[in-house]
Amino acid sequence: MRAWGACLTGAGAELVTVEARFDRRERERTEVRITGLPDPVIRESRDRLTCALEACGLHLEQGRLFLNLVPAARRKSGEMLDLPLVLAAAAATGHLDARHLSQTLFLGEVGIDGQLHAVPGGLAAAMLARERGLARLVAPPATAEEAAWIEETACYAARDLNEVFAHLYGGEHALERAQPKRRELPIATTLALDDVRGQATGKLALTVAAAGGHGMLLVGPPGSGKSMLAQRLATLLPAPSREESLELTCLLSAMGRWPGGLARERPFRAPHHTVSYAGLVGGGSSASAGEITLAHRGVLFLDELPEFRRETLEALRQPLESGTITISRAGRQAHWPASFHLVAAMNPCPCGYHGHPRTPCTCPPTALARYRQRISGPLLDRIDLRLELRPVALDELIPRGLAGPSVAPSTGAAPGTSAAPGFGAAPGAGGTPGTAPAPGAARTQEHARATALVHGARARQLARQGARLNSQLDGPELDRWAALDAPSRALLERAARR
Repeated sequence: MRAWGACLTGAGAELVTVEARFDRRERERTEVRITGLPDPVIRESRDRLTCALEACGLHLEQGRLFLNLVPAARRKSGEMLDLPLVLAAAAATGHLDARHLSQTLFLGEVGIDGQLHAVPGGLAAAMLARERGLARLVAPPATAEEAAWIEETACYAARDLNEVFAHLYGGEHALERAQPKRRELPIATTLALDDVRGQATGKLALTVAAAGGHGMLLVGPPGSGKSMLAQRLATLLPAPSREESLELTCLLSAMGRWPGGLARERPFRAPHHTVSYAGLVGGGSSASAGEITLAHRGVLFLDELPEFRRETLEALRQPLESGTITISRAGRQAHWPASFHLVAAMNPCPCGYHGHPRTPCTCPPTALARYRQRISGPLLDRIDLRLELRPVALDELIPRGLAGPSVAPSTGAAPGTSAAPGFGAAPGAGGTPGTAPAPGAARTQEHARATALVHGARARQLARQGARLNSQLDGPELDRWAALDAPSRALLERAARR
């Protein structure tokens, strides 16, 4: 007798076949044995399944019940296998026709009273059923509603074992197909690039980073706007496609963080610099995911970069190249996605004022050298863009045009620089010279221009080179799509000699 279930492995699910056999013998009680490397939660299900069957009026005869989990060589964990274990046992003991279990994936936790309880990973299980050609899925209501987002799989919600048995036998008590709750999740991000005053060059660099998927390091004194710029990177990126939304939602579901619908915006994660190695890249006894996985398809912001532990930062080197992280523990391996957009920020020195035009730096040269050596060369080599931000002038931070009509609005450029094209003051955005703009009149004009540039650049990249952004191109692709002309080569040679 066989029933099909699933176990979570990383961000996805793995098919598990439950094989059952019952031998009738004269014994004092029914013995239940589970093989196939079950974890303690599954081993404890032996008592749960007998109580659940008796609660439904199905008594196990005296004998020995064998339950085997295939593939036997891989560890199985979690409560998702309760329902297929119970149904396989019922079929082996003659209470259920095994033919009713075919082409169906079962998942759910079973209580001792026969009630079904929701489990994480419903979306991943439905994607597995679609991949393996299983036409149906039966699960508790909350899990079935989650799985119903995969339209190719017919998902059915059952509140208890009696409803599952009635459905399998057919007739008027068959379950109705579950439907996903198509509620729109609110967009939590309301940040705009216009909130950052000045730093036109920083805004241009942020737009370039968003357009090509480039990592970015911002260096500047306190108050120069590093964190504000970094927090707005995710708002410049295009909204996730449906496949990306399913991927992000499946990932959250597998981690027990089902958001209640499909994800509509890209994640932004900003862990504190005291985060542990396992907290950042994943690990622990259960090989759980870390912050780099929670930032998948989104932005990972590391503020105060030199304050992170060196071994923690070095662990980012491989995920930055491959977009995945593999965590190995005794007897198990978990593969987690980690294709994130890295943006980091740091002060130029421990006191923060090295190179400041007004505040002198108090750091000795040895302290400055030690501070910068906390970040290794191989990690810096994986960050495409590095930008030094100057402090914002008072006229940029508090334009005089807001106080009266005697002074024209600032251009938004840093001292000694000019505004970058498309950033800072825009023609017509600030009204006539010498007057302040109307409140909210140009609130998102700068952000809208930057977003349009990013979306247009990404559309051209996808049309030209498929699903690969500029930052993901290899050598031959760069030679093909970005051949250097004479001025570009001269610029590159000057940068290489520095």
